[in-house]
Amino acid sequence: MSKLLQTVLWTALLFILSITFIHTGQASAKEFTDVPKKHPNYTAIQEMEKKGFISGYPDGKFRPNEPISRKHVATLLDQALKLPKASKKLIYKDVQLSHPYYQPIMNLTQAGIVSGGLNQKFNPNAPVTRIQMAKILDLAFRFRFDERPGGFHDLYQDHWGFVHAHALLVNGVAKGDQGNFYPNRPVTRAHYAEFLSRALKVGVTPVETGTVSKEQVLDLIHRKSAEVEGVMIRGMIAKKKFSEIRAELLPYATARFTDVQMKPDYPYVCFECDNSFFPFYVSELSFRLNYSQPSKDTLNIHTILLDSDGPVSGGLFVDYMFKKESGKWKIHDLKYTPIGKRNFELTKDEVEQILRYDYSYQKPVNIQFISQSEARDRDGKSGETYTYKKYRFTVQTNDGRHTVDVRSDSGYYEY
Repeated sequence: MSKLLQTVLWTALLFILSITFIHTGQASAKEFTDVPKKHPNYTAIQEMEKKGFISGYPDGKFRPNEPISRKHVATLLDQALKLPKASKKLIYKDVQLSHPYYQPIMNLTQAGIVSGGLNQKFNPNAPVTRIQMAKILDLAFRFRFDERPGGFHDLYQDHWGFVHAHALLVNGVAKGDQGNFYPNRPVTRAHYAEFLSRALKVGVTPVETGTVSKEQVLDLIHRKSAEVEGVMIRGMIAKKKFSEIRAELLPYATARFTDVQMKPDYPYVCFECDNSFFPFYVSELSFRLNYSQPSKDTLNIHTILLDSDGPVSGGLFVDYMFKKESGKWKIHDLKYTPIGKRNFELTKDEVEQILRYDYSYQKPVNIQFISQSEARDRDGKSGETYTYKKYRFTVQTNDGRHTVDVRSDSGYYEY
């Protein structure tokens, strides 16, 4: 091989290698001197830095334990979601057009994700608490949940952020610490990187413009009822008149539902007991949920409430109507109908689902169908007799083996 050819080949090889190393360097995340690999949020911080959503300080540090400010939360979220650019207008007294974080703050404001205080200020340098972060991420990603809100020892239904914290919990974005959420703690830079990383993995729920999905139906049932009850409980604790809380209910319920159904119930709201205007579902929505849309702005939902203890207990048929106003679904009607002669007519498979849910806290559990028989009962309201089925199952757990008879009309157990 000639020296000229060798020179050309070596030059080409070195050029290729240089490109490879340059590319690798660009793809690698920046290492921060104060975020070692053993740091609990190391992976999330590296991931967010690699995507260009976060950066450190000139001294090479990330300062993971520093509280993150509202302006930085807005910037990171705007970069992550690539929100539409808001038009130039002055909304907040402390965020002028020349403010370095004006655009991301306005983008989030236009999207309905953040807002200012009553003094028309955004307070861009103020820290963000964990519950404020929960609301921001819940609104930004439009999280959904399919179960009754709860899960944190230090967050009750009277807290304005109760629903938002639960949305983060069921979507795996926030886990809490030994059952607590610590809503008033400031969010650190490291924790925000973690929360944002998890939220991005879940993704933004698309806006549904046509037929609603089952996931949206479940979210409406649980979220709207929790939001309405939260307003009612907070009002009762503050000893407010219904007229003082009415406006707070209207984002979640129509004027008809608010005035016709919630107003008469308001004097009986109990914040130190289990009393509730809305049903407390256990497993019913997992096997008996029917819904329809007679029009694009009307949603009808039909389900059941099994025979159980509680303020609103079975057996009852439950019917909801939701109405869409200004693009938002609101509760319009809620009716309870005793089962009477028109019983639930539970199938064998539905009864087995009920048993598996009720015994899910015991593992292992083995449930076997044994037999089916018919029985008769009298409707307490009409006096008419009707026929129902009895499903017999054996349930084997660590505590032993026993036989259970379940009624098809109400789901009631007979041992």
